[in-house]
Amino acid sequence: MQKIYTGKQRDDLYRLAQQHDHLSPEDRIERAARSFEQEFRRLYPPTGHTIYVFAGAGRSGAYALGIARYLAQRGYTVCSYLFYREGKLSEECEAVRKSIAEEDLRLEEIYTDFTPPRIQTADVLIDGLFGAELSTPLFGGYLGLVDFLNASGASIVSIELPSGLFAEDNSGNDLEHVIKAKYTIAFDSPYLAFYFEENEPYVGEWIYLPQGISPRTQDSLEVSHYQVTDTALEGVLKRHARFSLNHEPGKVLFLTNQTGSAGKTLLATKAALHTGCSEVHALVPNEEALALQLALPELTLPSAPKASVLANLNTYQTIVIGEGSGRSEEAVATLREILITSSRPLLLSGDGLQLLARERSLLERIPIDSVLLLSPSEFDSLTTTHRSDAERLDRALELAERLDIYIVLRGAYTAICLPSGVTFFDVAGNSGLRSTGCTEVLLGVIAGLLGDGYKSVTAATLGVHLCALAAELYAGRYSERSLTATALIDQLSSAYRQLEAY
Repeated sequence: MQKIYTGKQRDDLYRLAQQHDHLSPEDRIERAARSFEQEFRRLYPPTGHTIYVFAGAGRSGAYALGIARYLAQRGYTVCSYLFYREGKLSEECEAVRKSIAEEDLRLEEIYTDFTPPRIQTADVLIDGLFGAELSTPLFGGYLGLVDFLNASGASIVSIELPSGLFAEDNSGNDLEHVIKAKYTIAFDSPYLAFYFEENEPYVGEWIYLPQGISPRTQDSLEVSHYQVTDTALEGVLKRHARFSLNHEPGKVLFLTNQTGSAGKTLLATKAALHTGCSEVHALVPNEEALALQLALPELTLPSAPKASVLANLNTYQTIVIGEGSGRSEEAVATLREILITSSRPLLLSGDGLQLLARERSLLERIPIDSVLLLSPSEFDSLTTTHRSDAERLDRALELAERLDIYIVLRGAYTAICLPSGVTFFDVAGNSGLRSTGCTEVLLGVIAGLLGDGYKSVTAATLGVHLCALAAELYAGRYSERSLTATALIDQLSSAYRQLEAY
């Protein structure tokens, strides 16, 4: 997993890198500047525009000056401005400024008044004013400078973070005066602010560029947030032994009370089987049983009465209550009975969540290690309305810790919230996952992994990533615009193969 460091932890990280990896501030800034310059050249050719670099007095300004020098050496037309804060520069920034010769770079140092250049829409601005250094909203002349840059119409590339944006929670920030970047390029790890929808107008497209800090150094710092990586999940894939055929297979049960939901039940149960679960059962209305059995012969439809099945729920690895379980009084009574008689983890989405929202006292009785799969609006219905993704994430972590469950907040960057207070963000996938039925596929994949013996945290994290990889693989061959839930299931085997290749 890729660690996500807070803004304050960066100083600790770089101090440890200097101690353990002998990576001096000068070497680190040079590495960052060179890697940024290489990425910038991929985005923008050296002709047809002027590059305006706006450097602040701190670490981000040091990066900006180094970047300006390398771009000038590469043949770009570069104009640089260095803004002093409180009349002085940080040691890092001062060291880079002293190393720049007049023939290397056109540099204007701004102490008080600033005469803005005439920027054309074809030009490119590099924002190195503040990066991750802010903990209070912008003030004074910087407000006007940010507004001027945003109004220029030119593309803006921000270093570390768009100036004015906080590294984590921006609920107390004045977002009216924040740089609106087209691209944001960070170093060593992403920032938590990247993952929240409310920050997208400012962050734009983002990447992070590792600078060679050793794993030993990174292990020295504890973090609360991680980004999911393929290599991390390859290590958790189960290897089925040859003689595993002799072992009792795991079973999962899908509950569907409502007619008209056969299609969604089919998608979820089919996905569970494609994920590797040996035995998938579904309780469905009698009138839909034959159609489901013909569409999916591998699916088991219990012949015993519903009451008998519910009395033996502990024979299943998990019980899935999603779309089609209904929202009637009978459905509430069924859920209440399950919570009384079974200690198995539940997997809840759709109608199952609406039942909890309807009778919130049942939320306190959910078995530990259960998994809730929610959209932001579903989470708000279950709890309360939230002003931002950052606030919603904090509340989800609190709920996961209090109930000892796992909460999967679906979105462009899906967040898996652990009861330990840790979050795993998955940035894979594409807009095709918004297609009808893809949530049922994700539900089925997580259920299948639970049935195959994976722990809840692994099933939730691996399930989200498998679906995201499947969507990317489909888009790579066809287009994300044409992705359907059925096509997503068909790509699961390719997603597994990609993980196995690491």
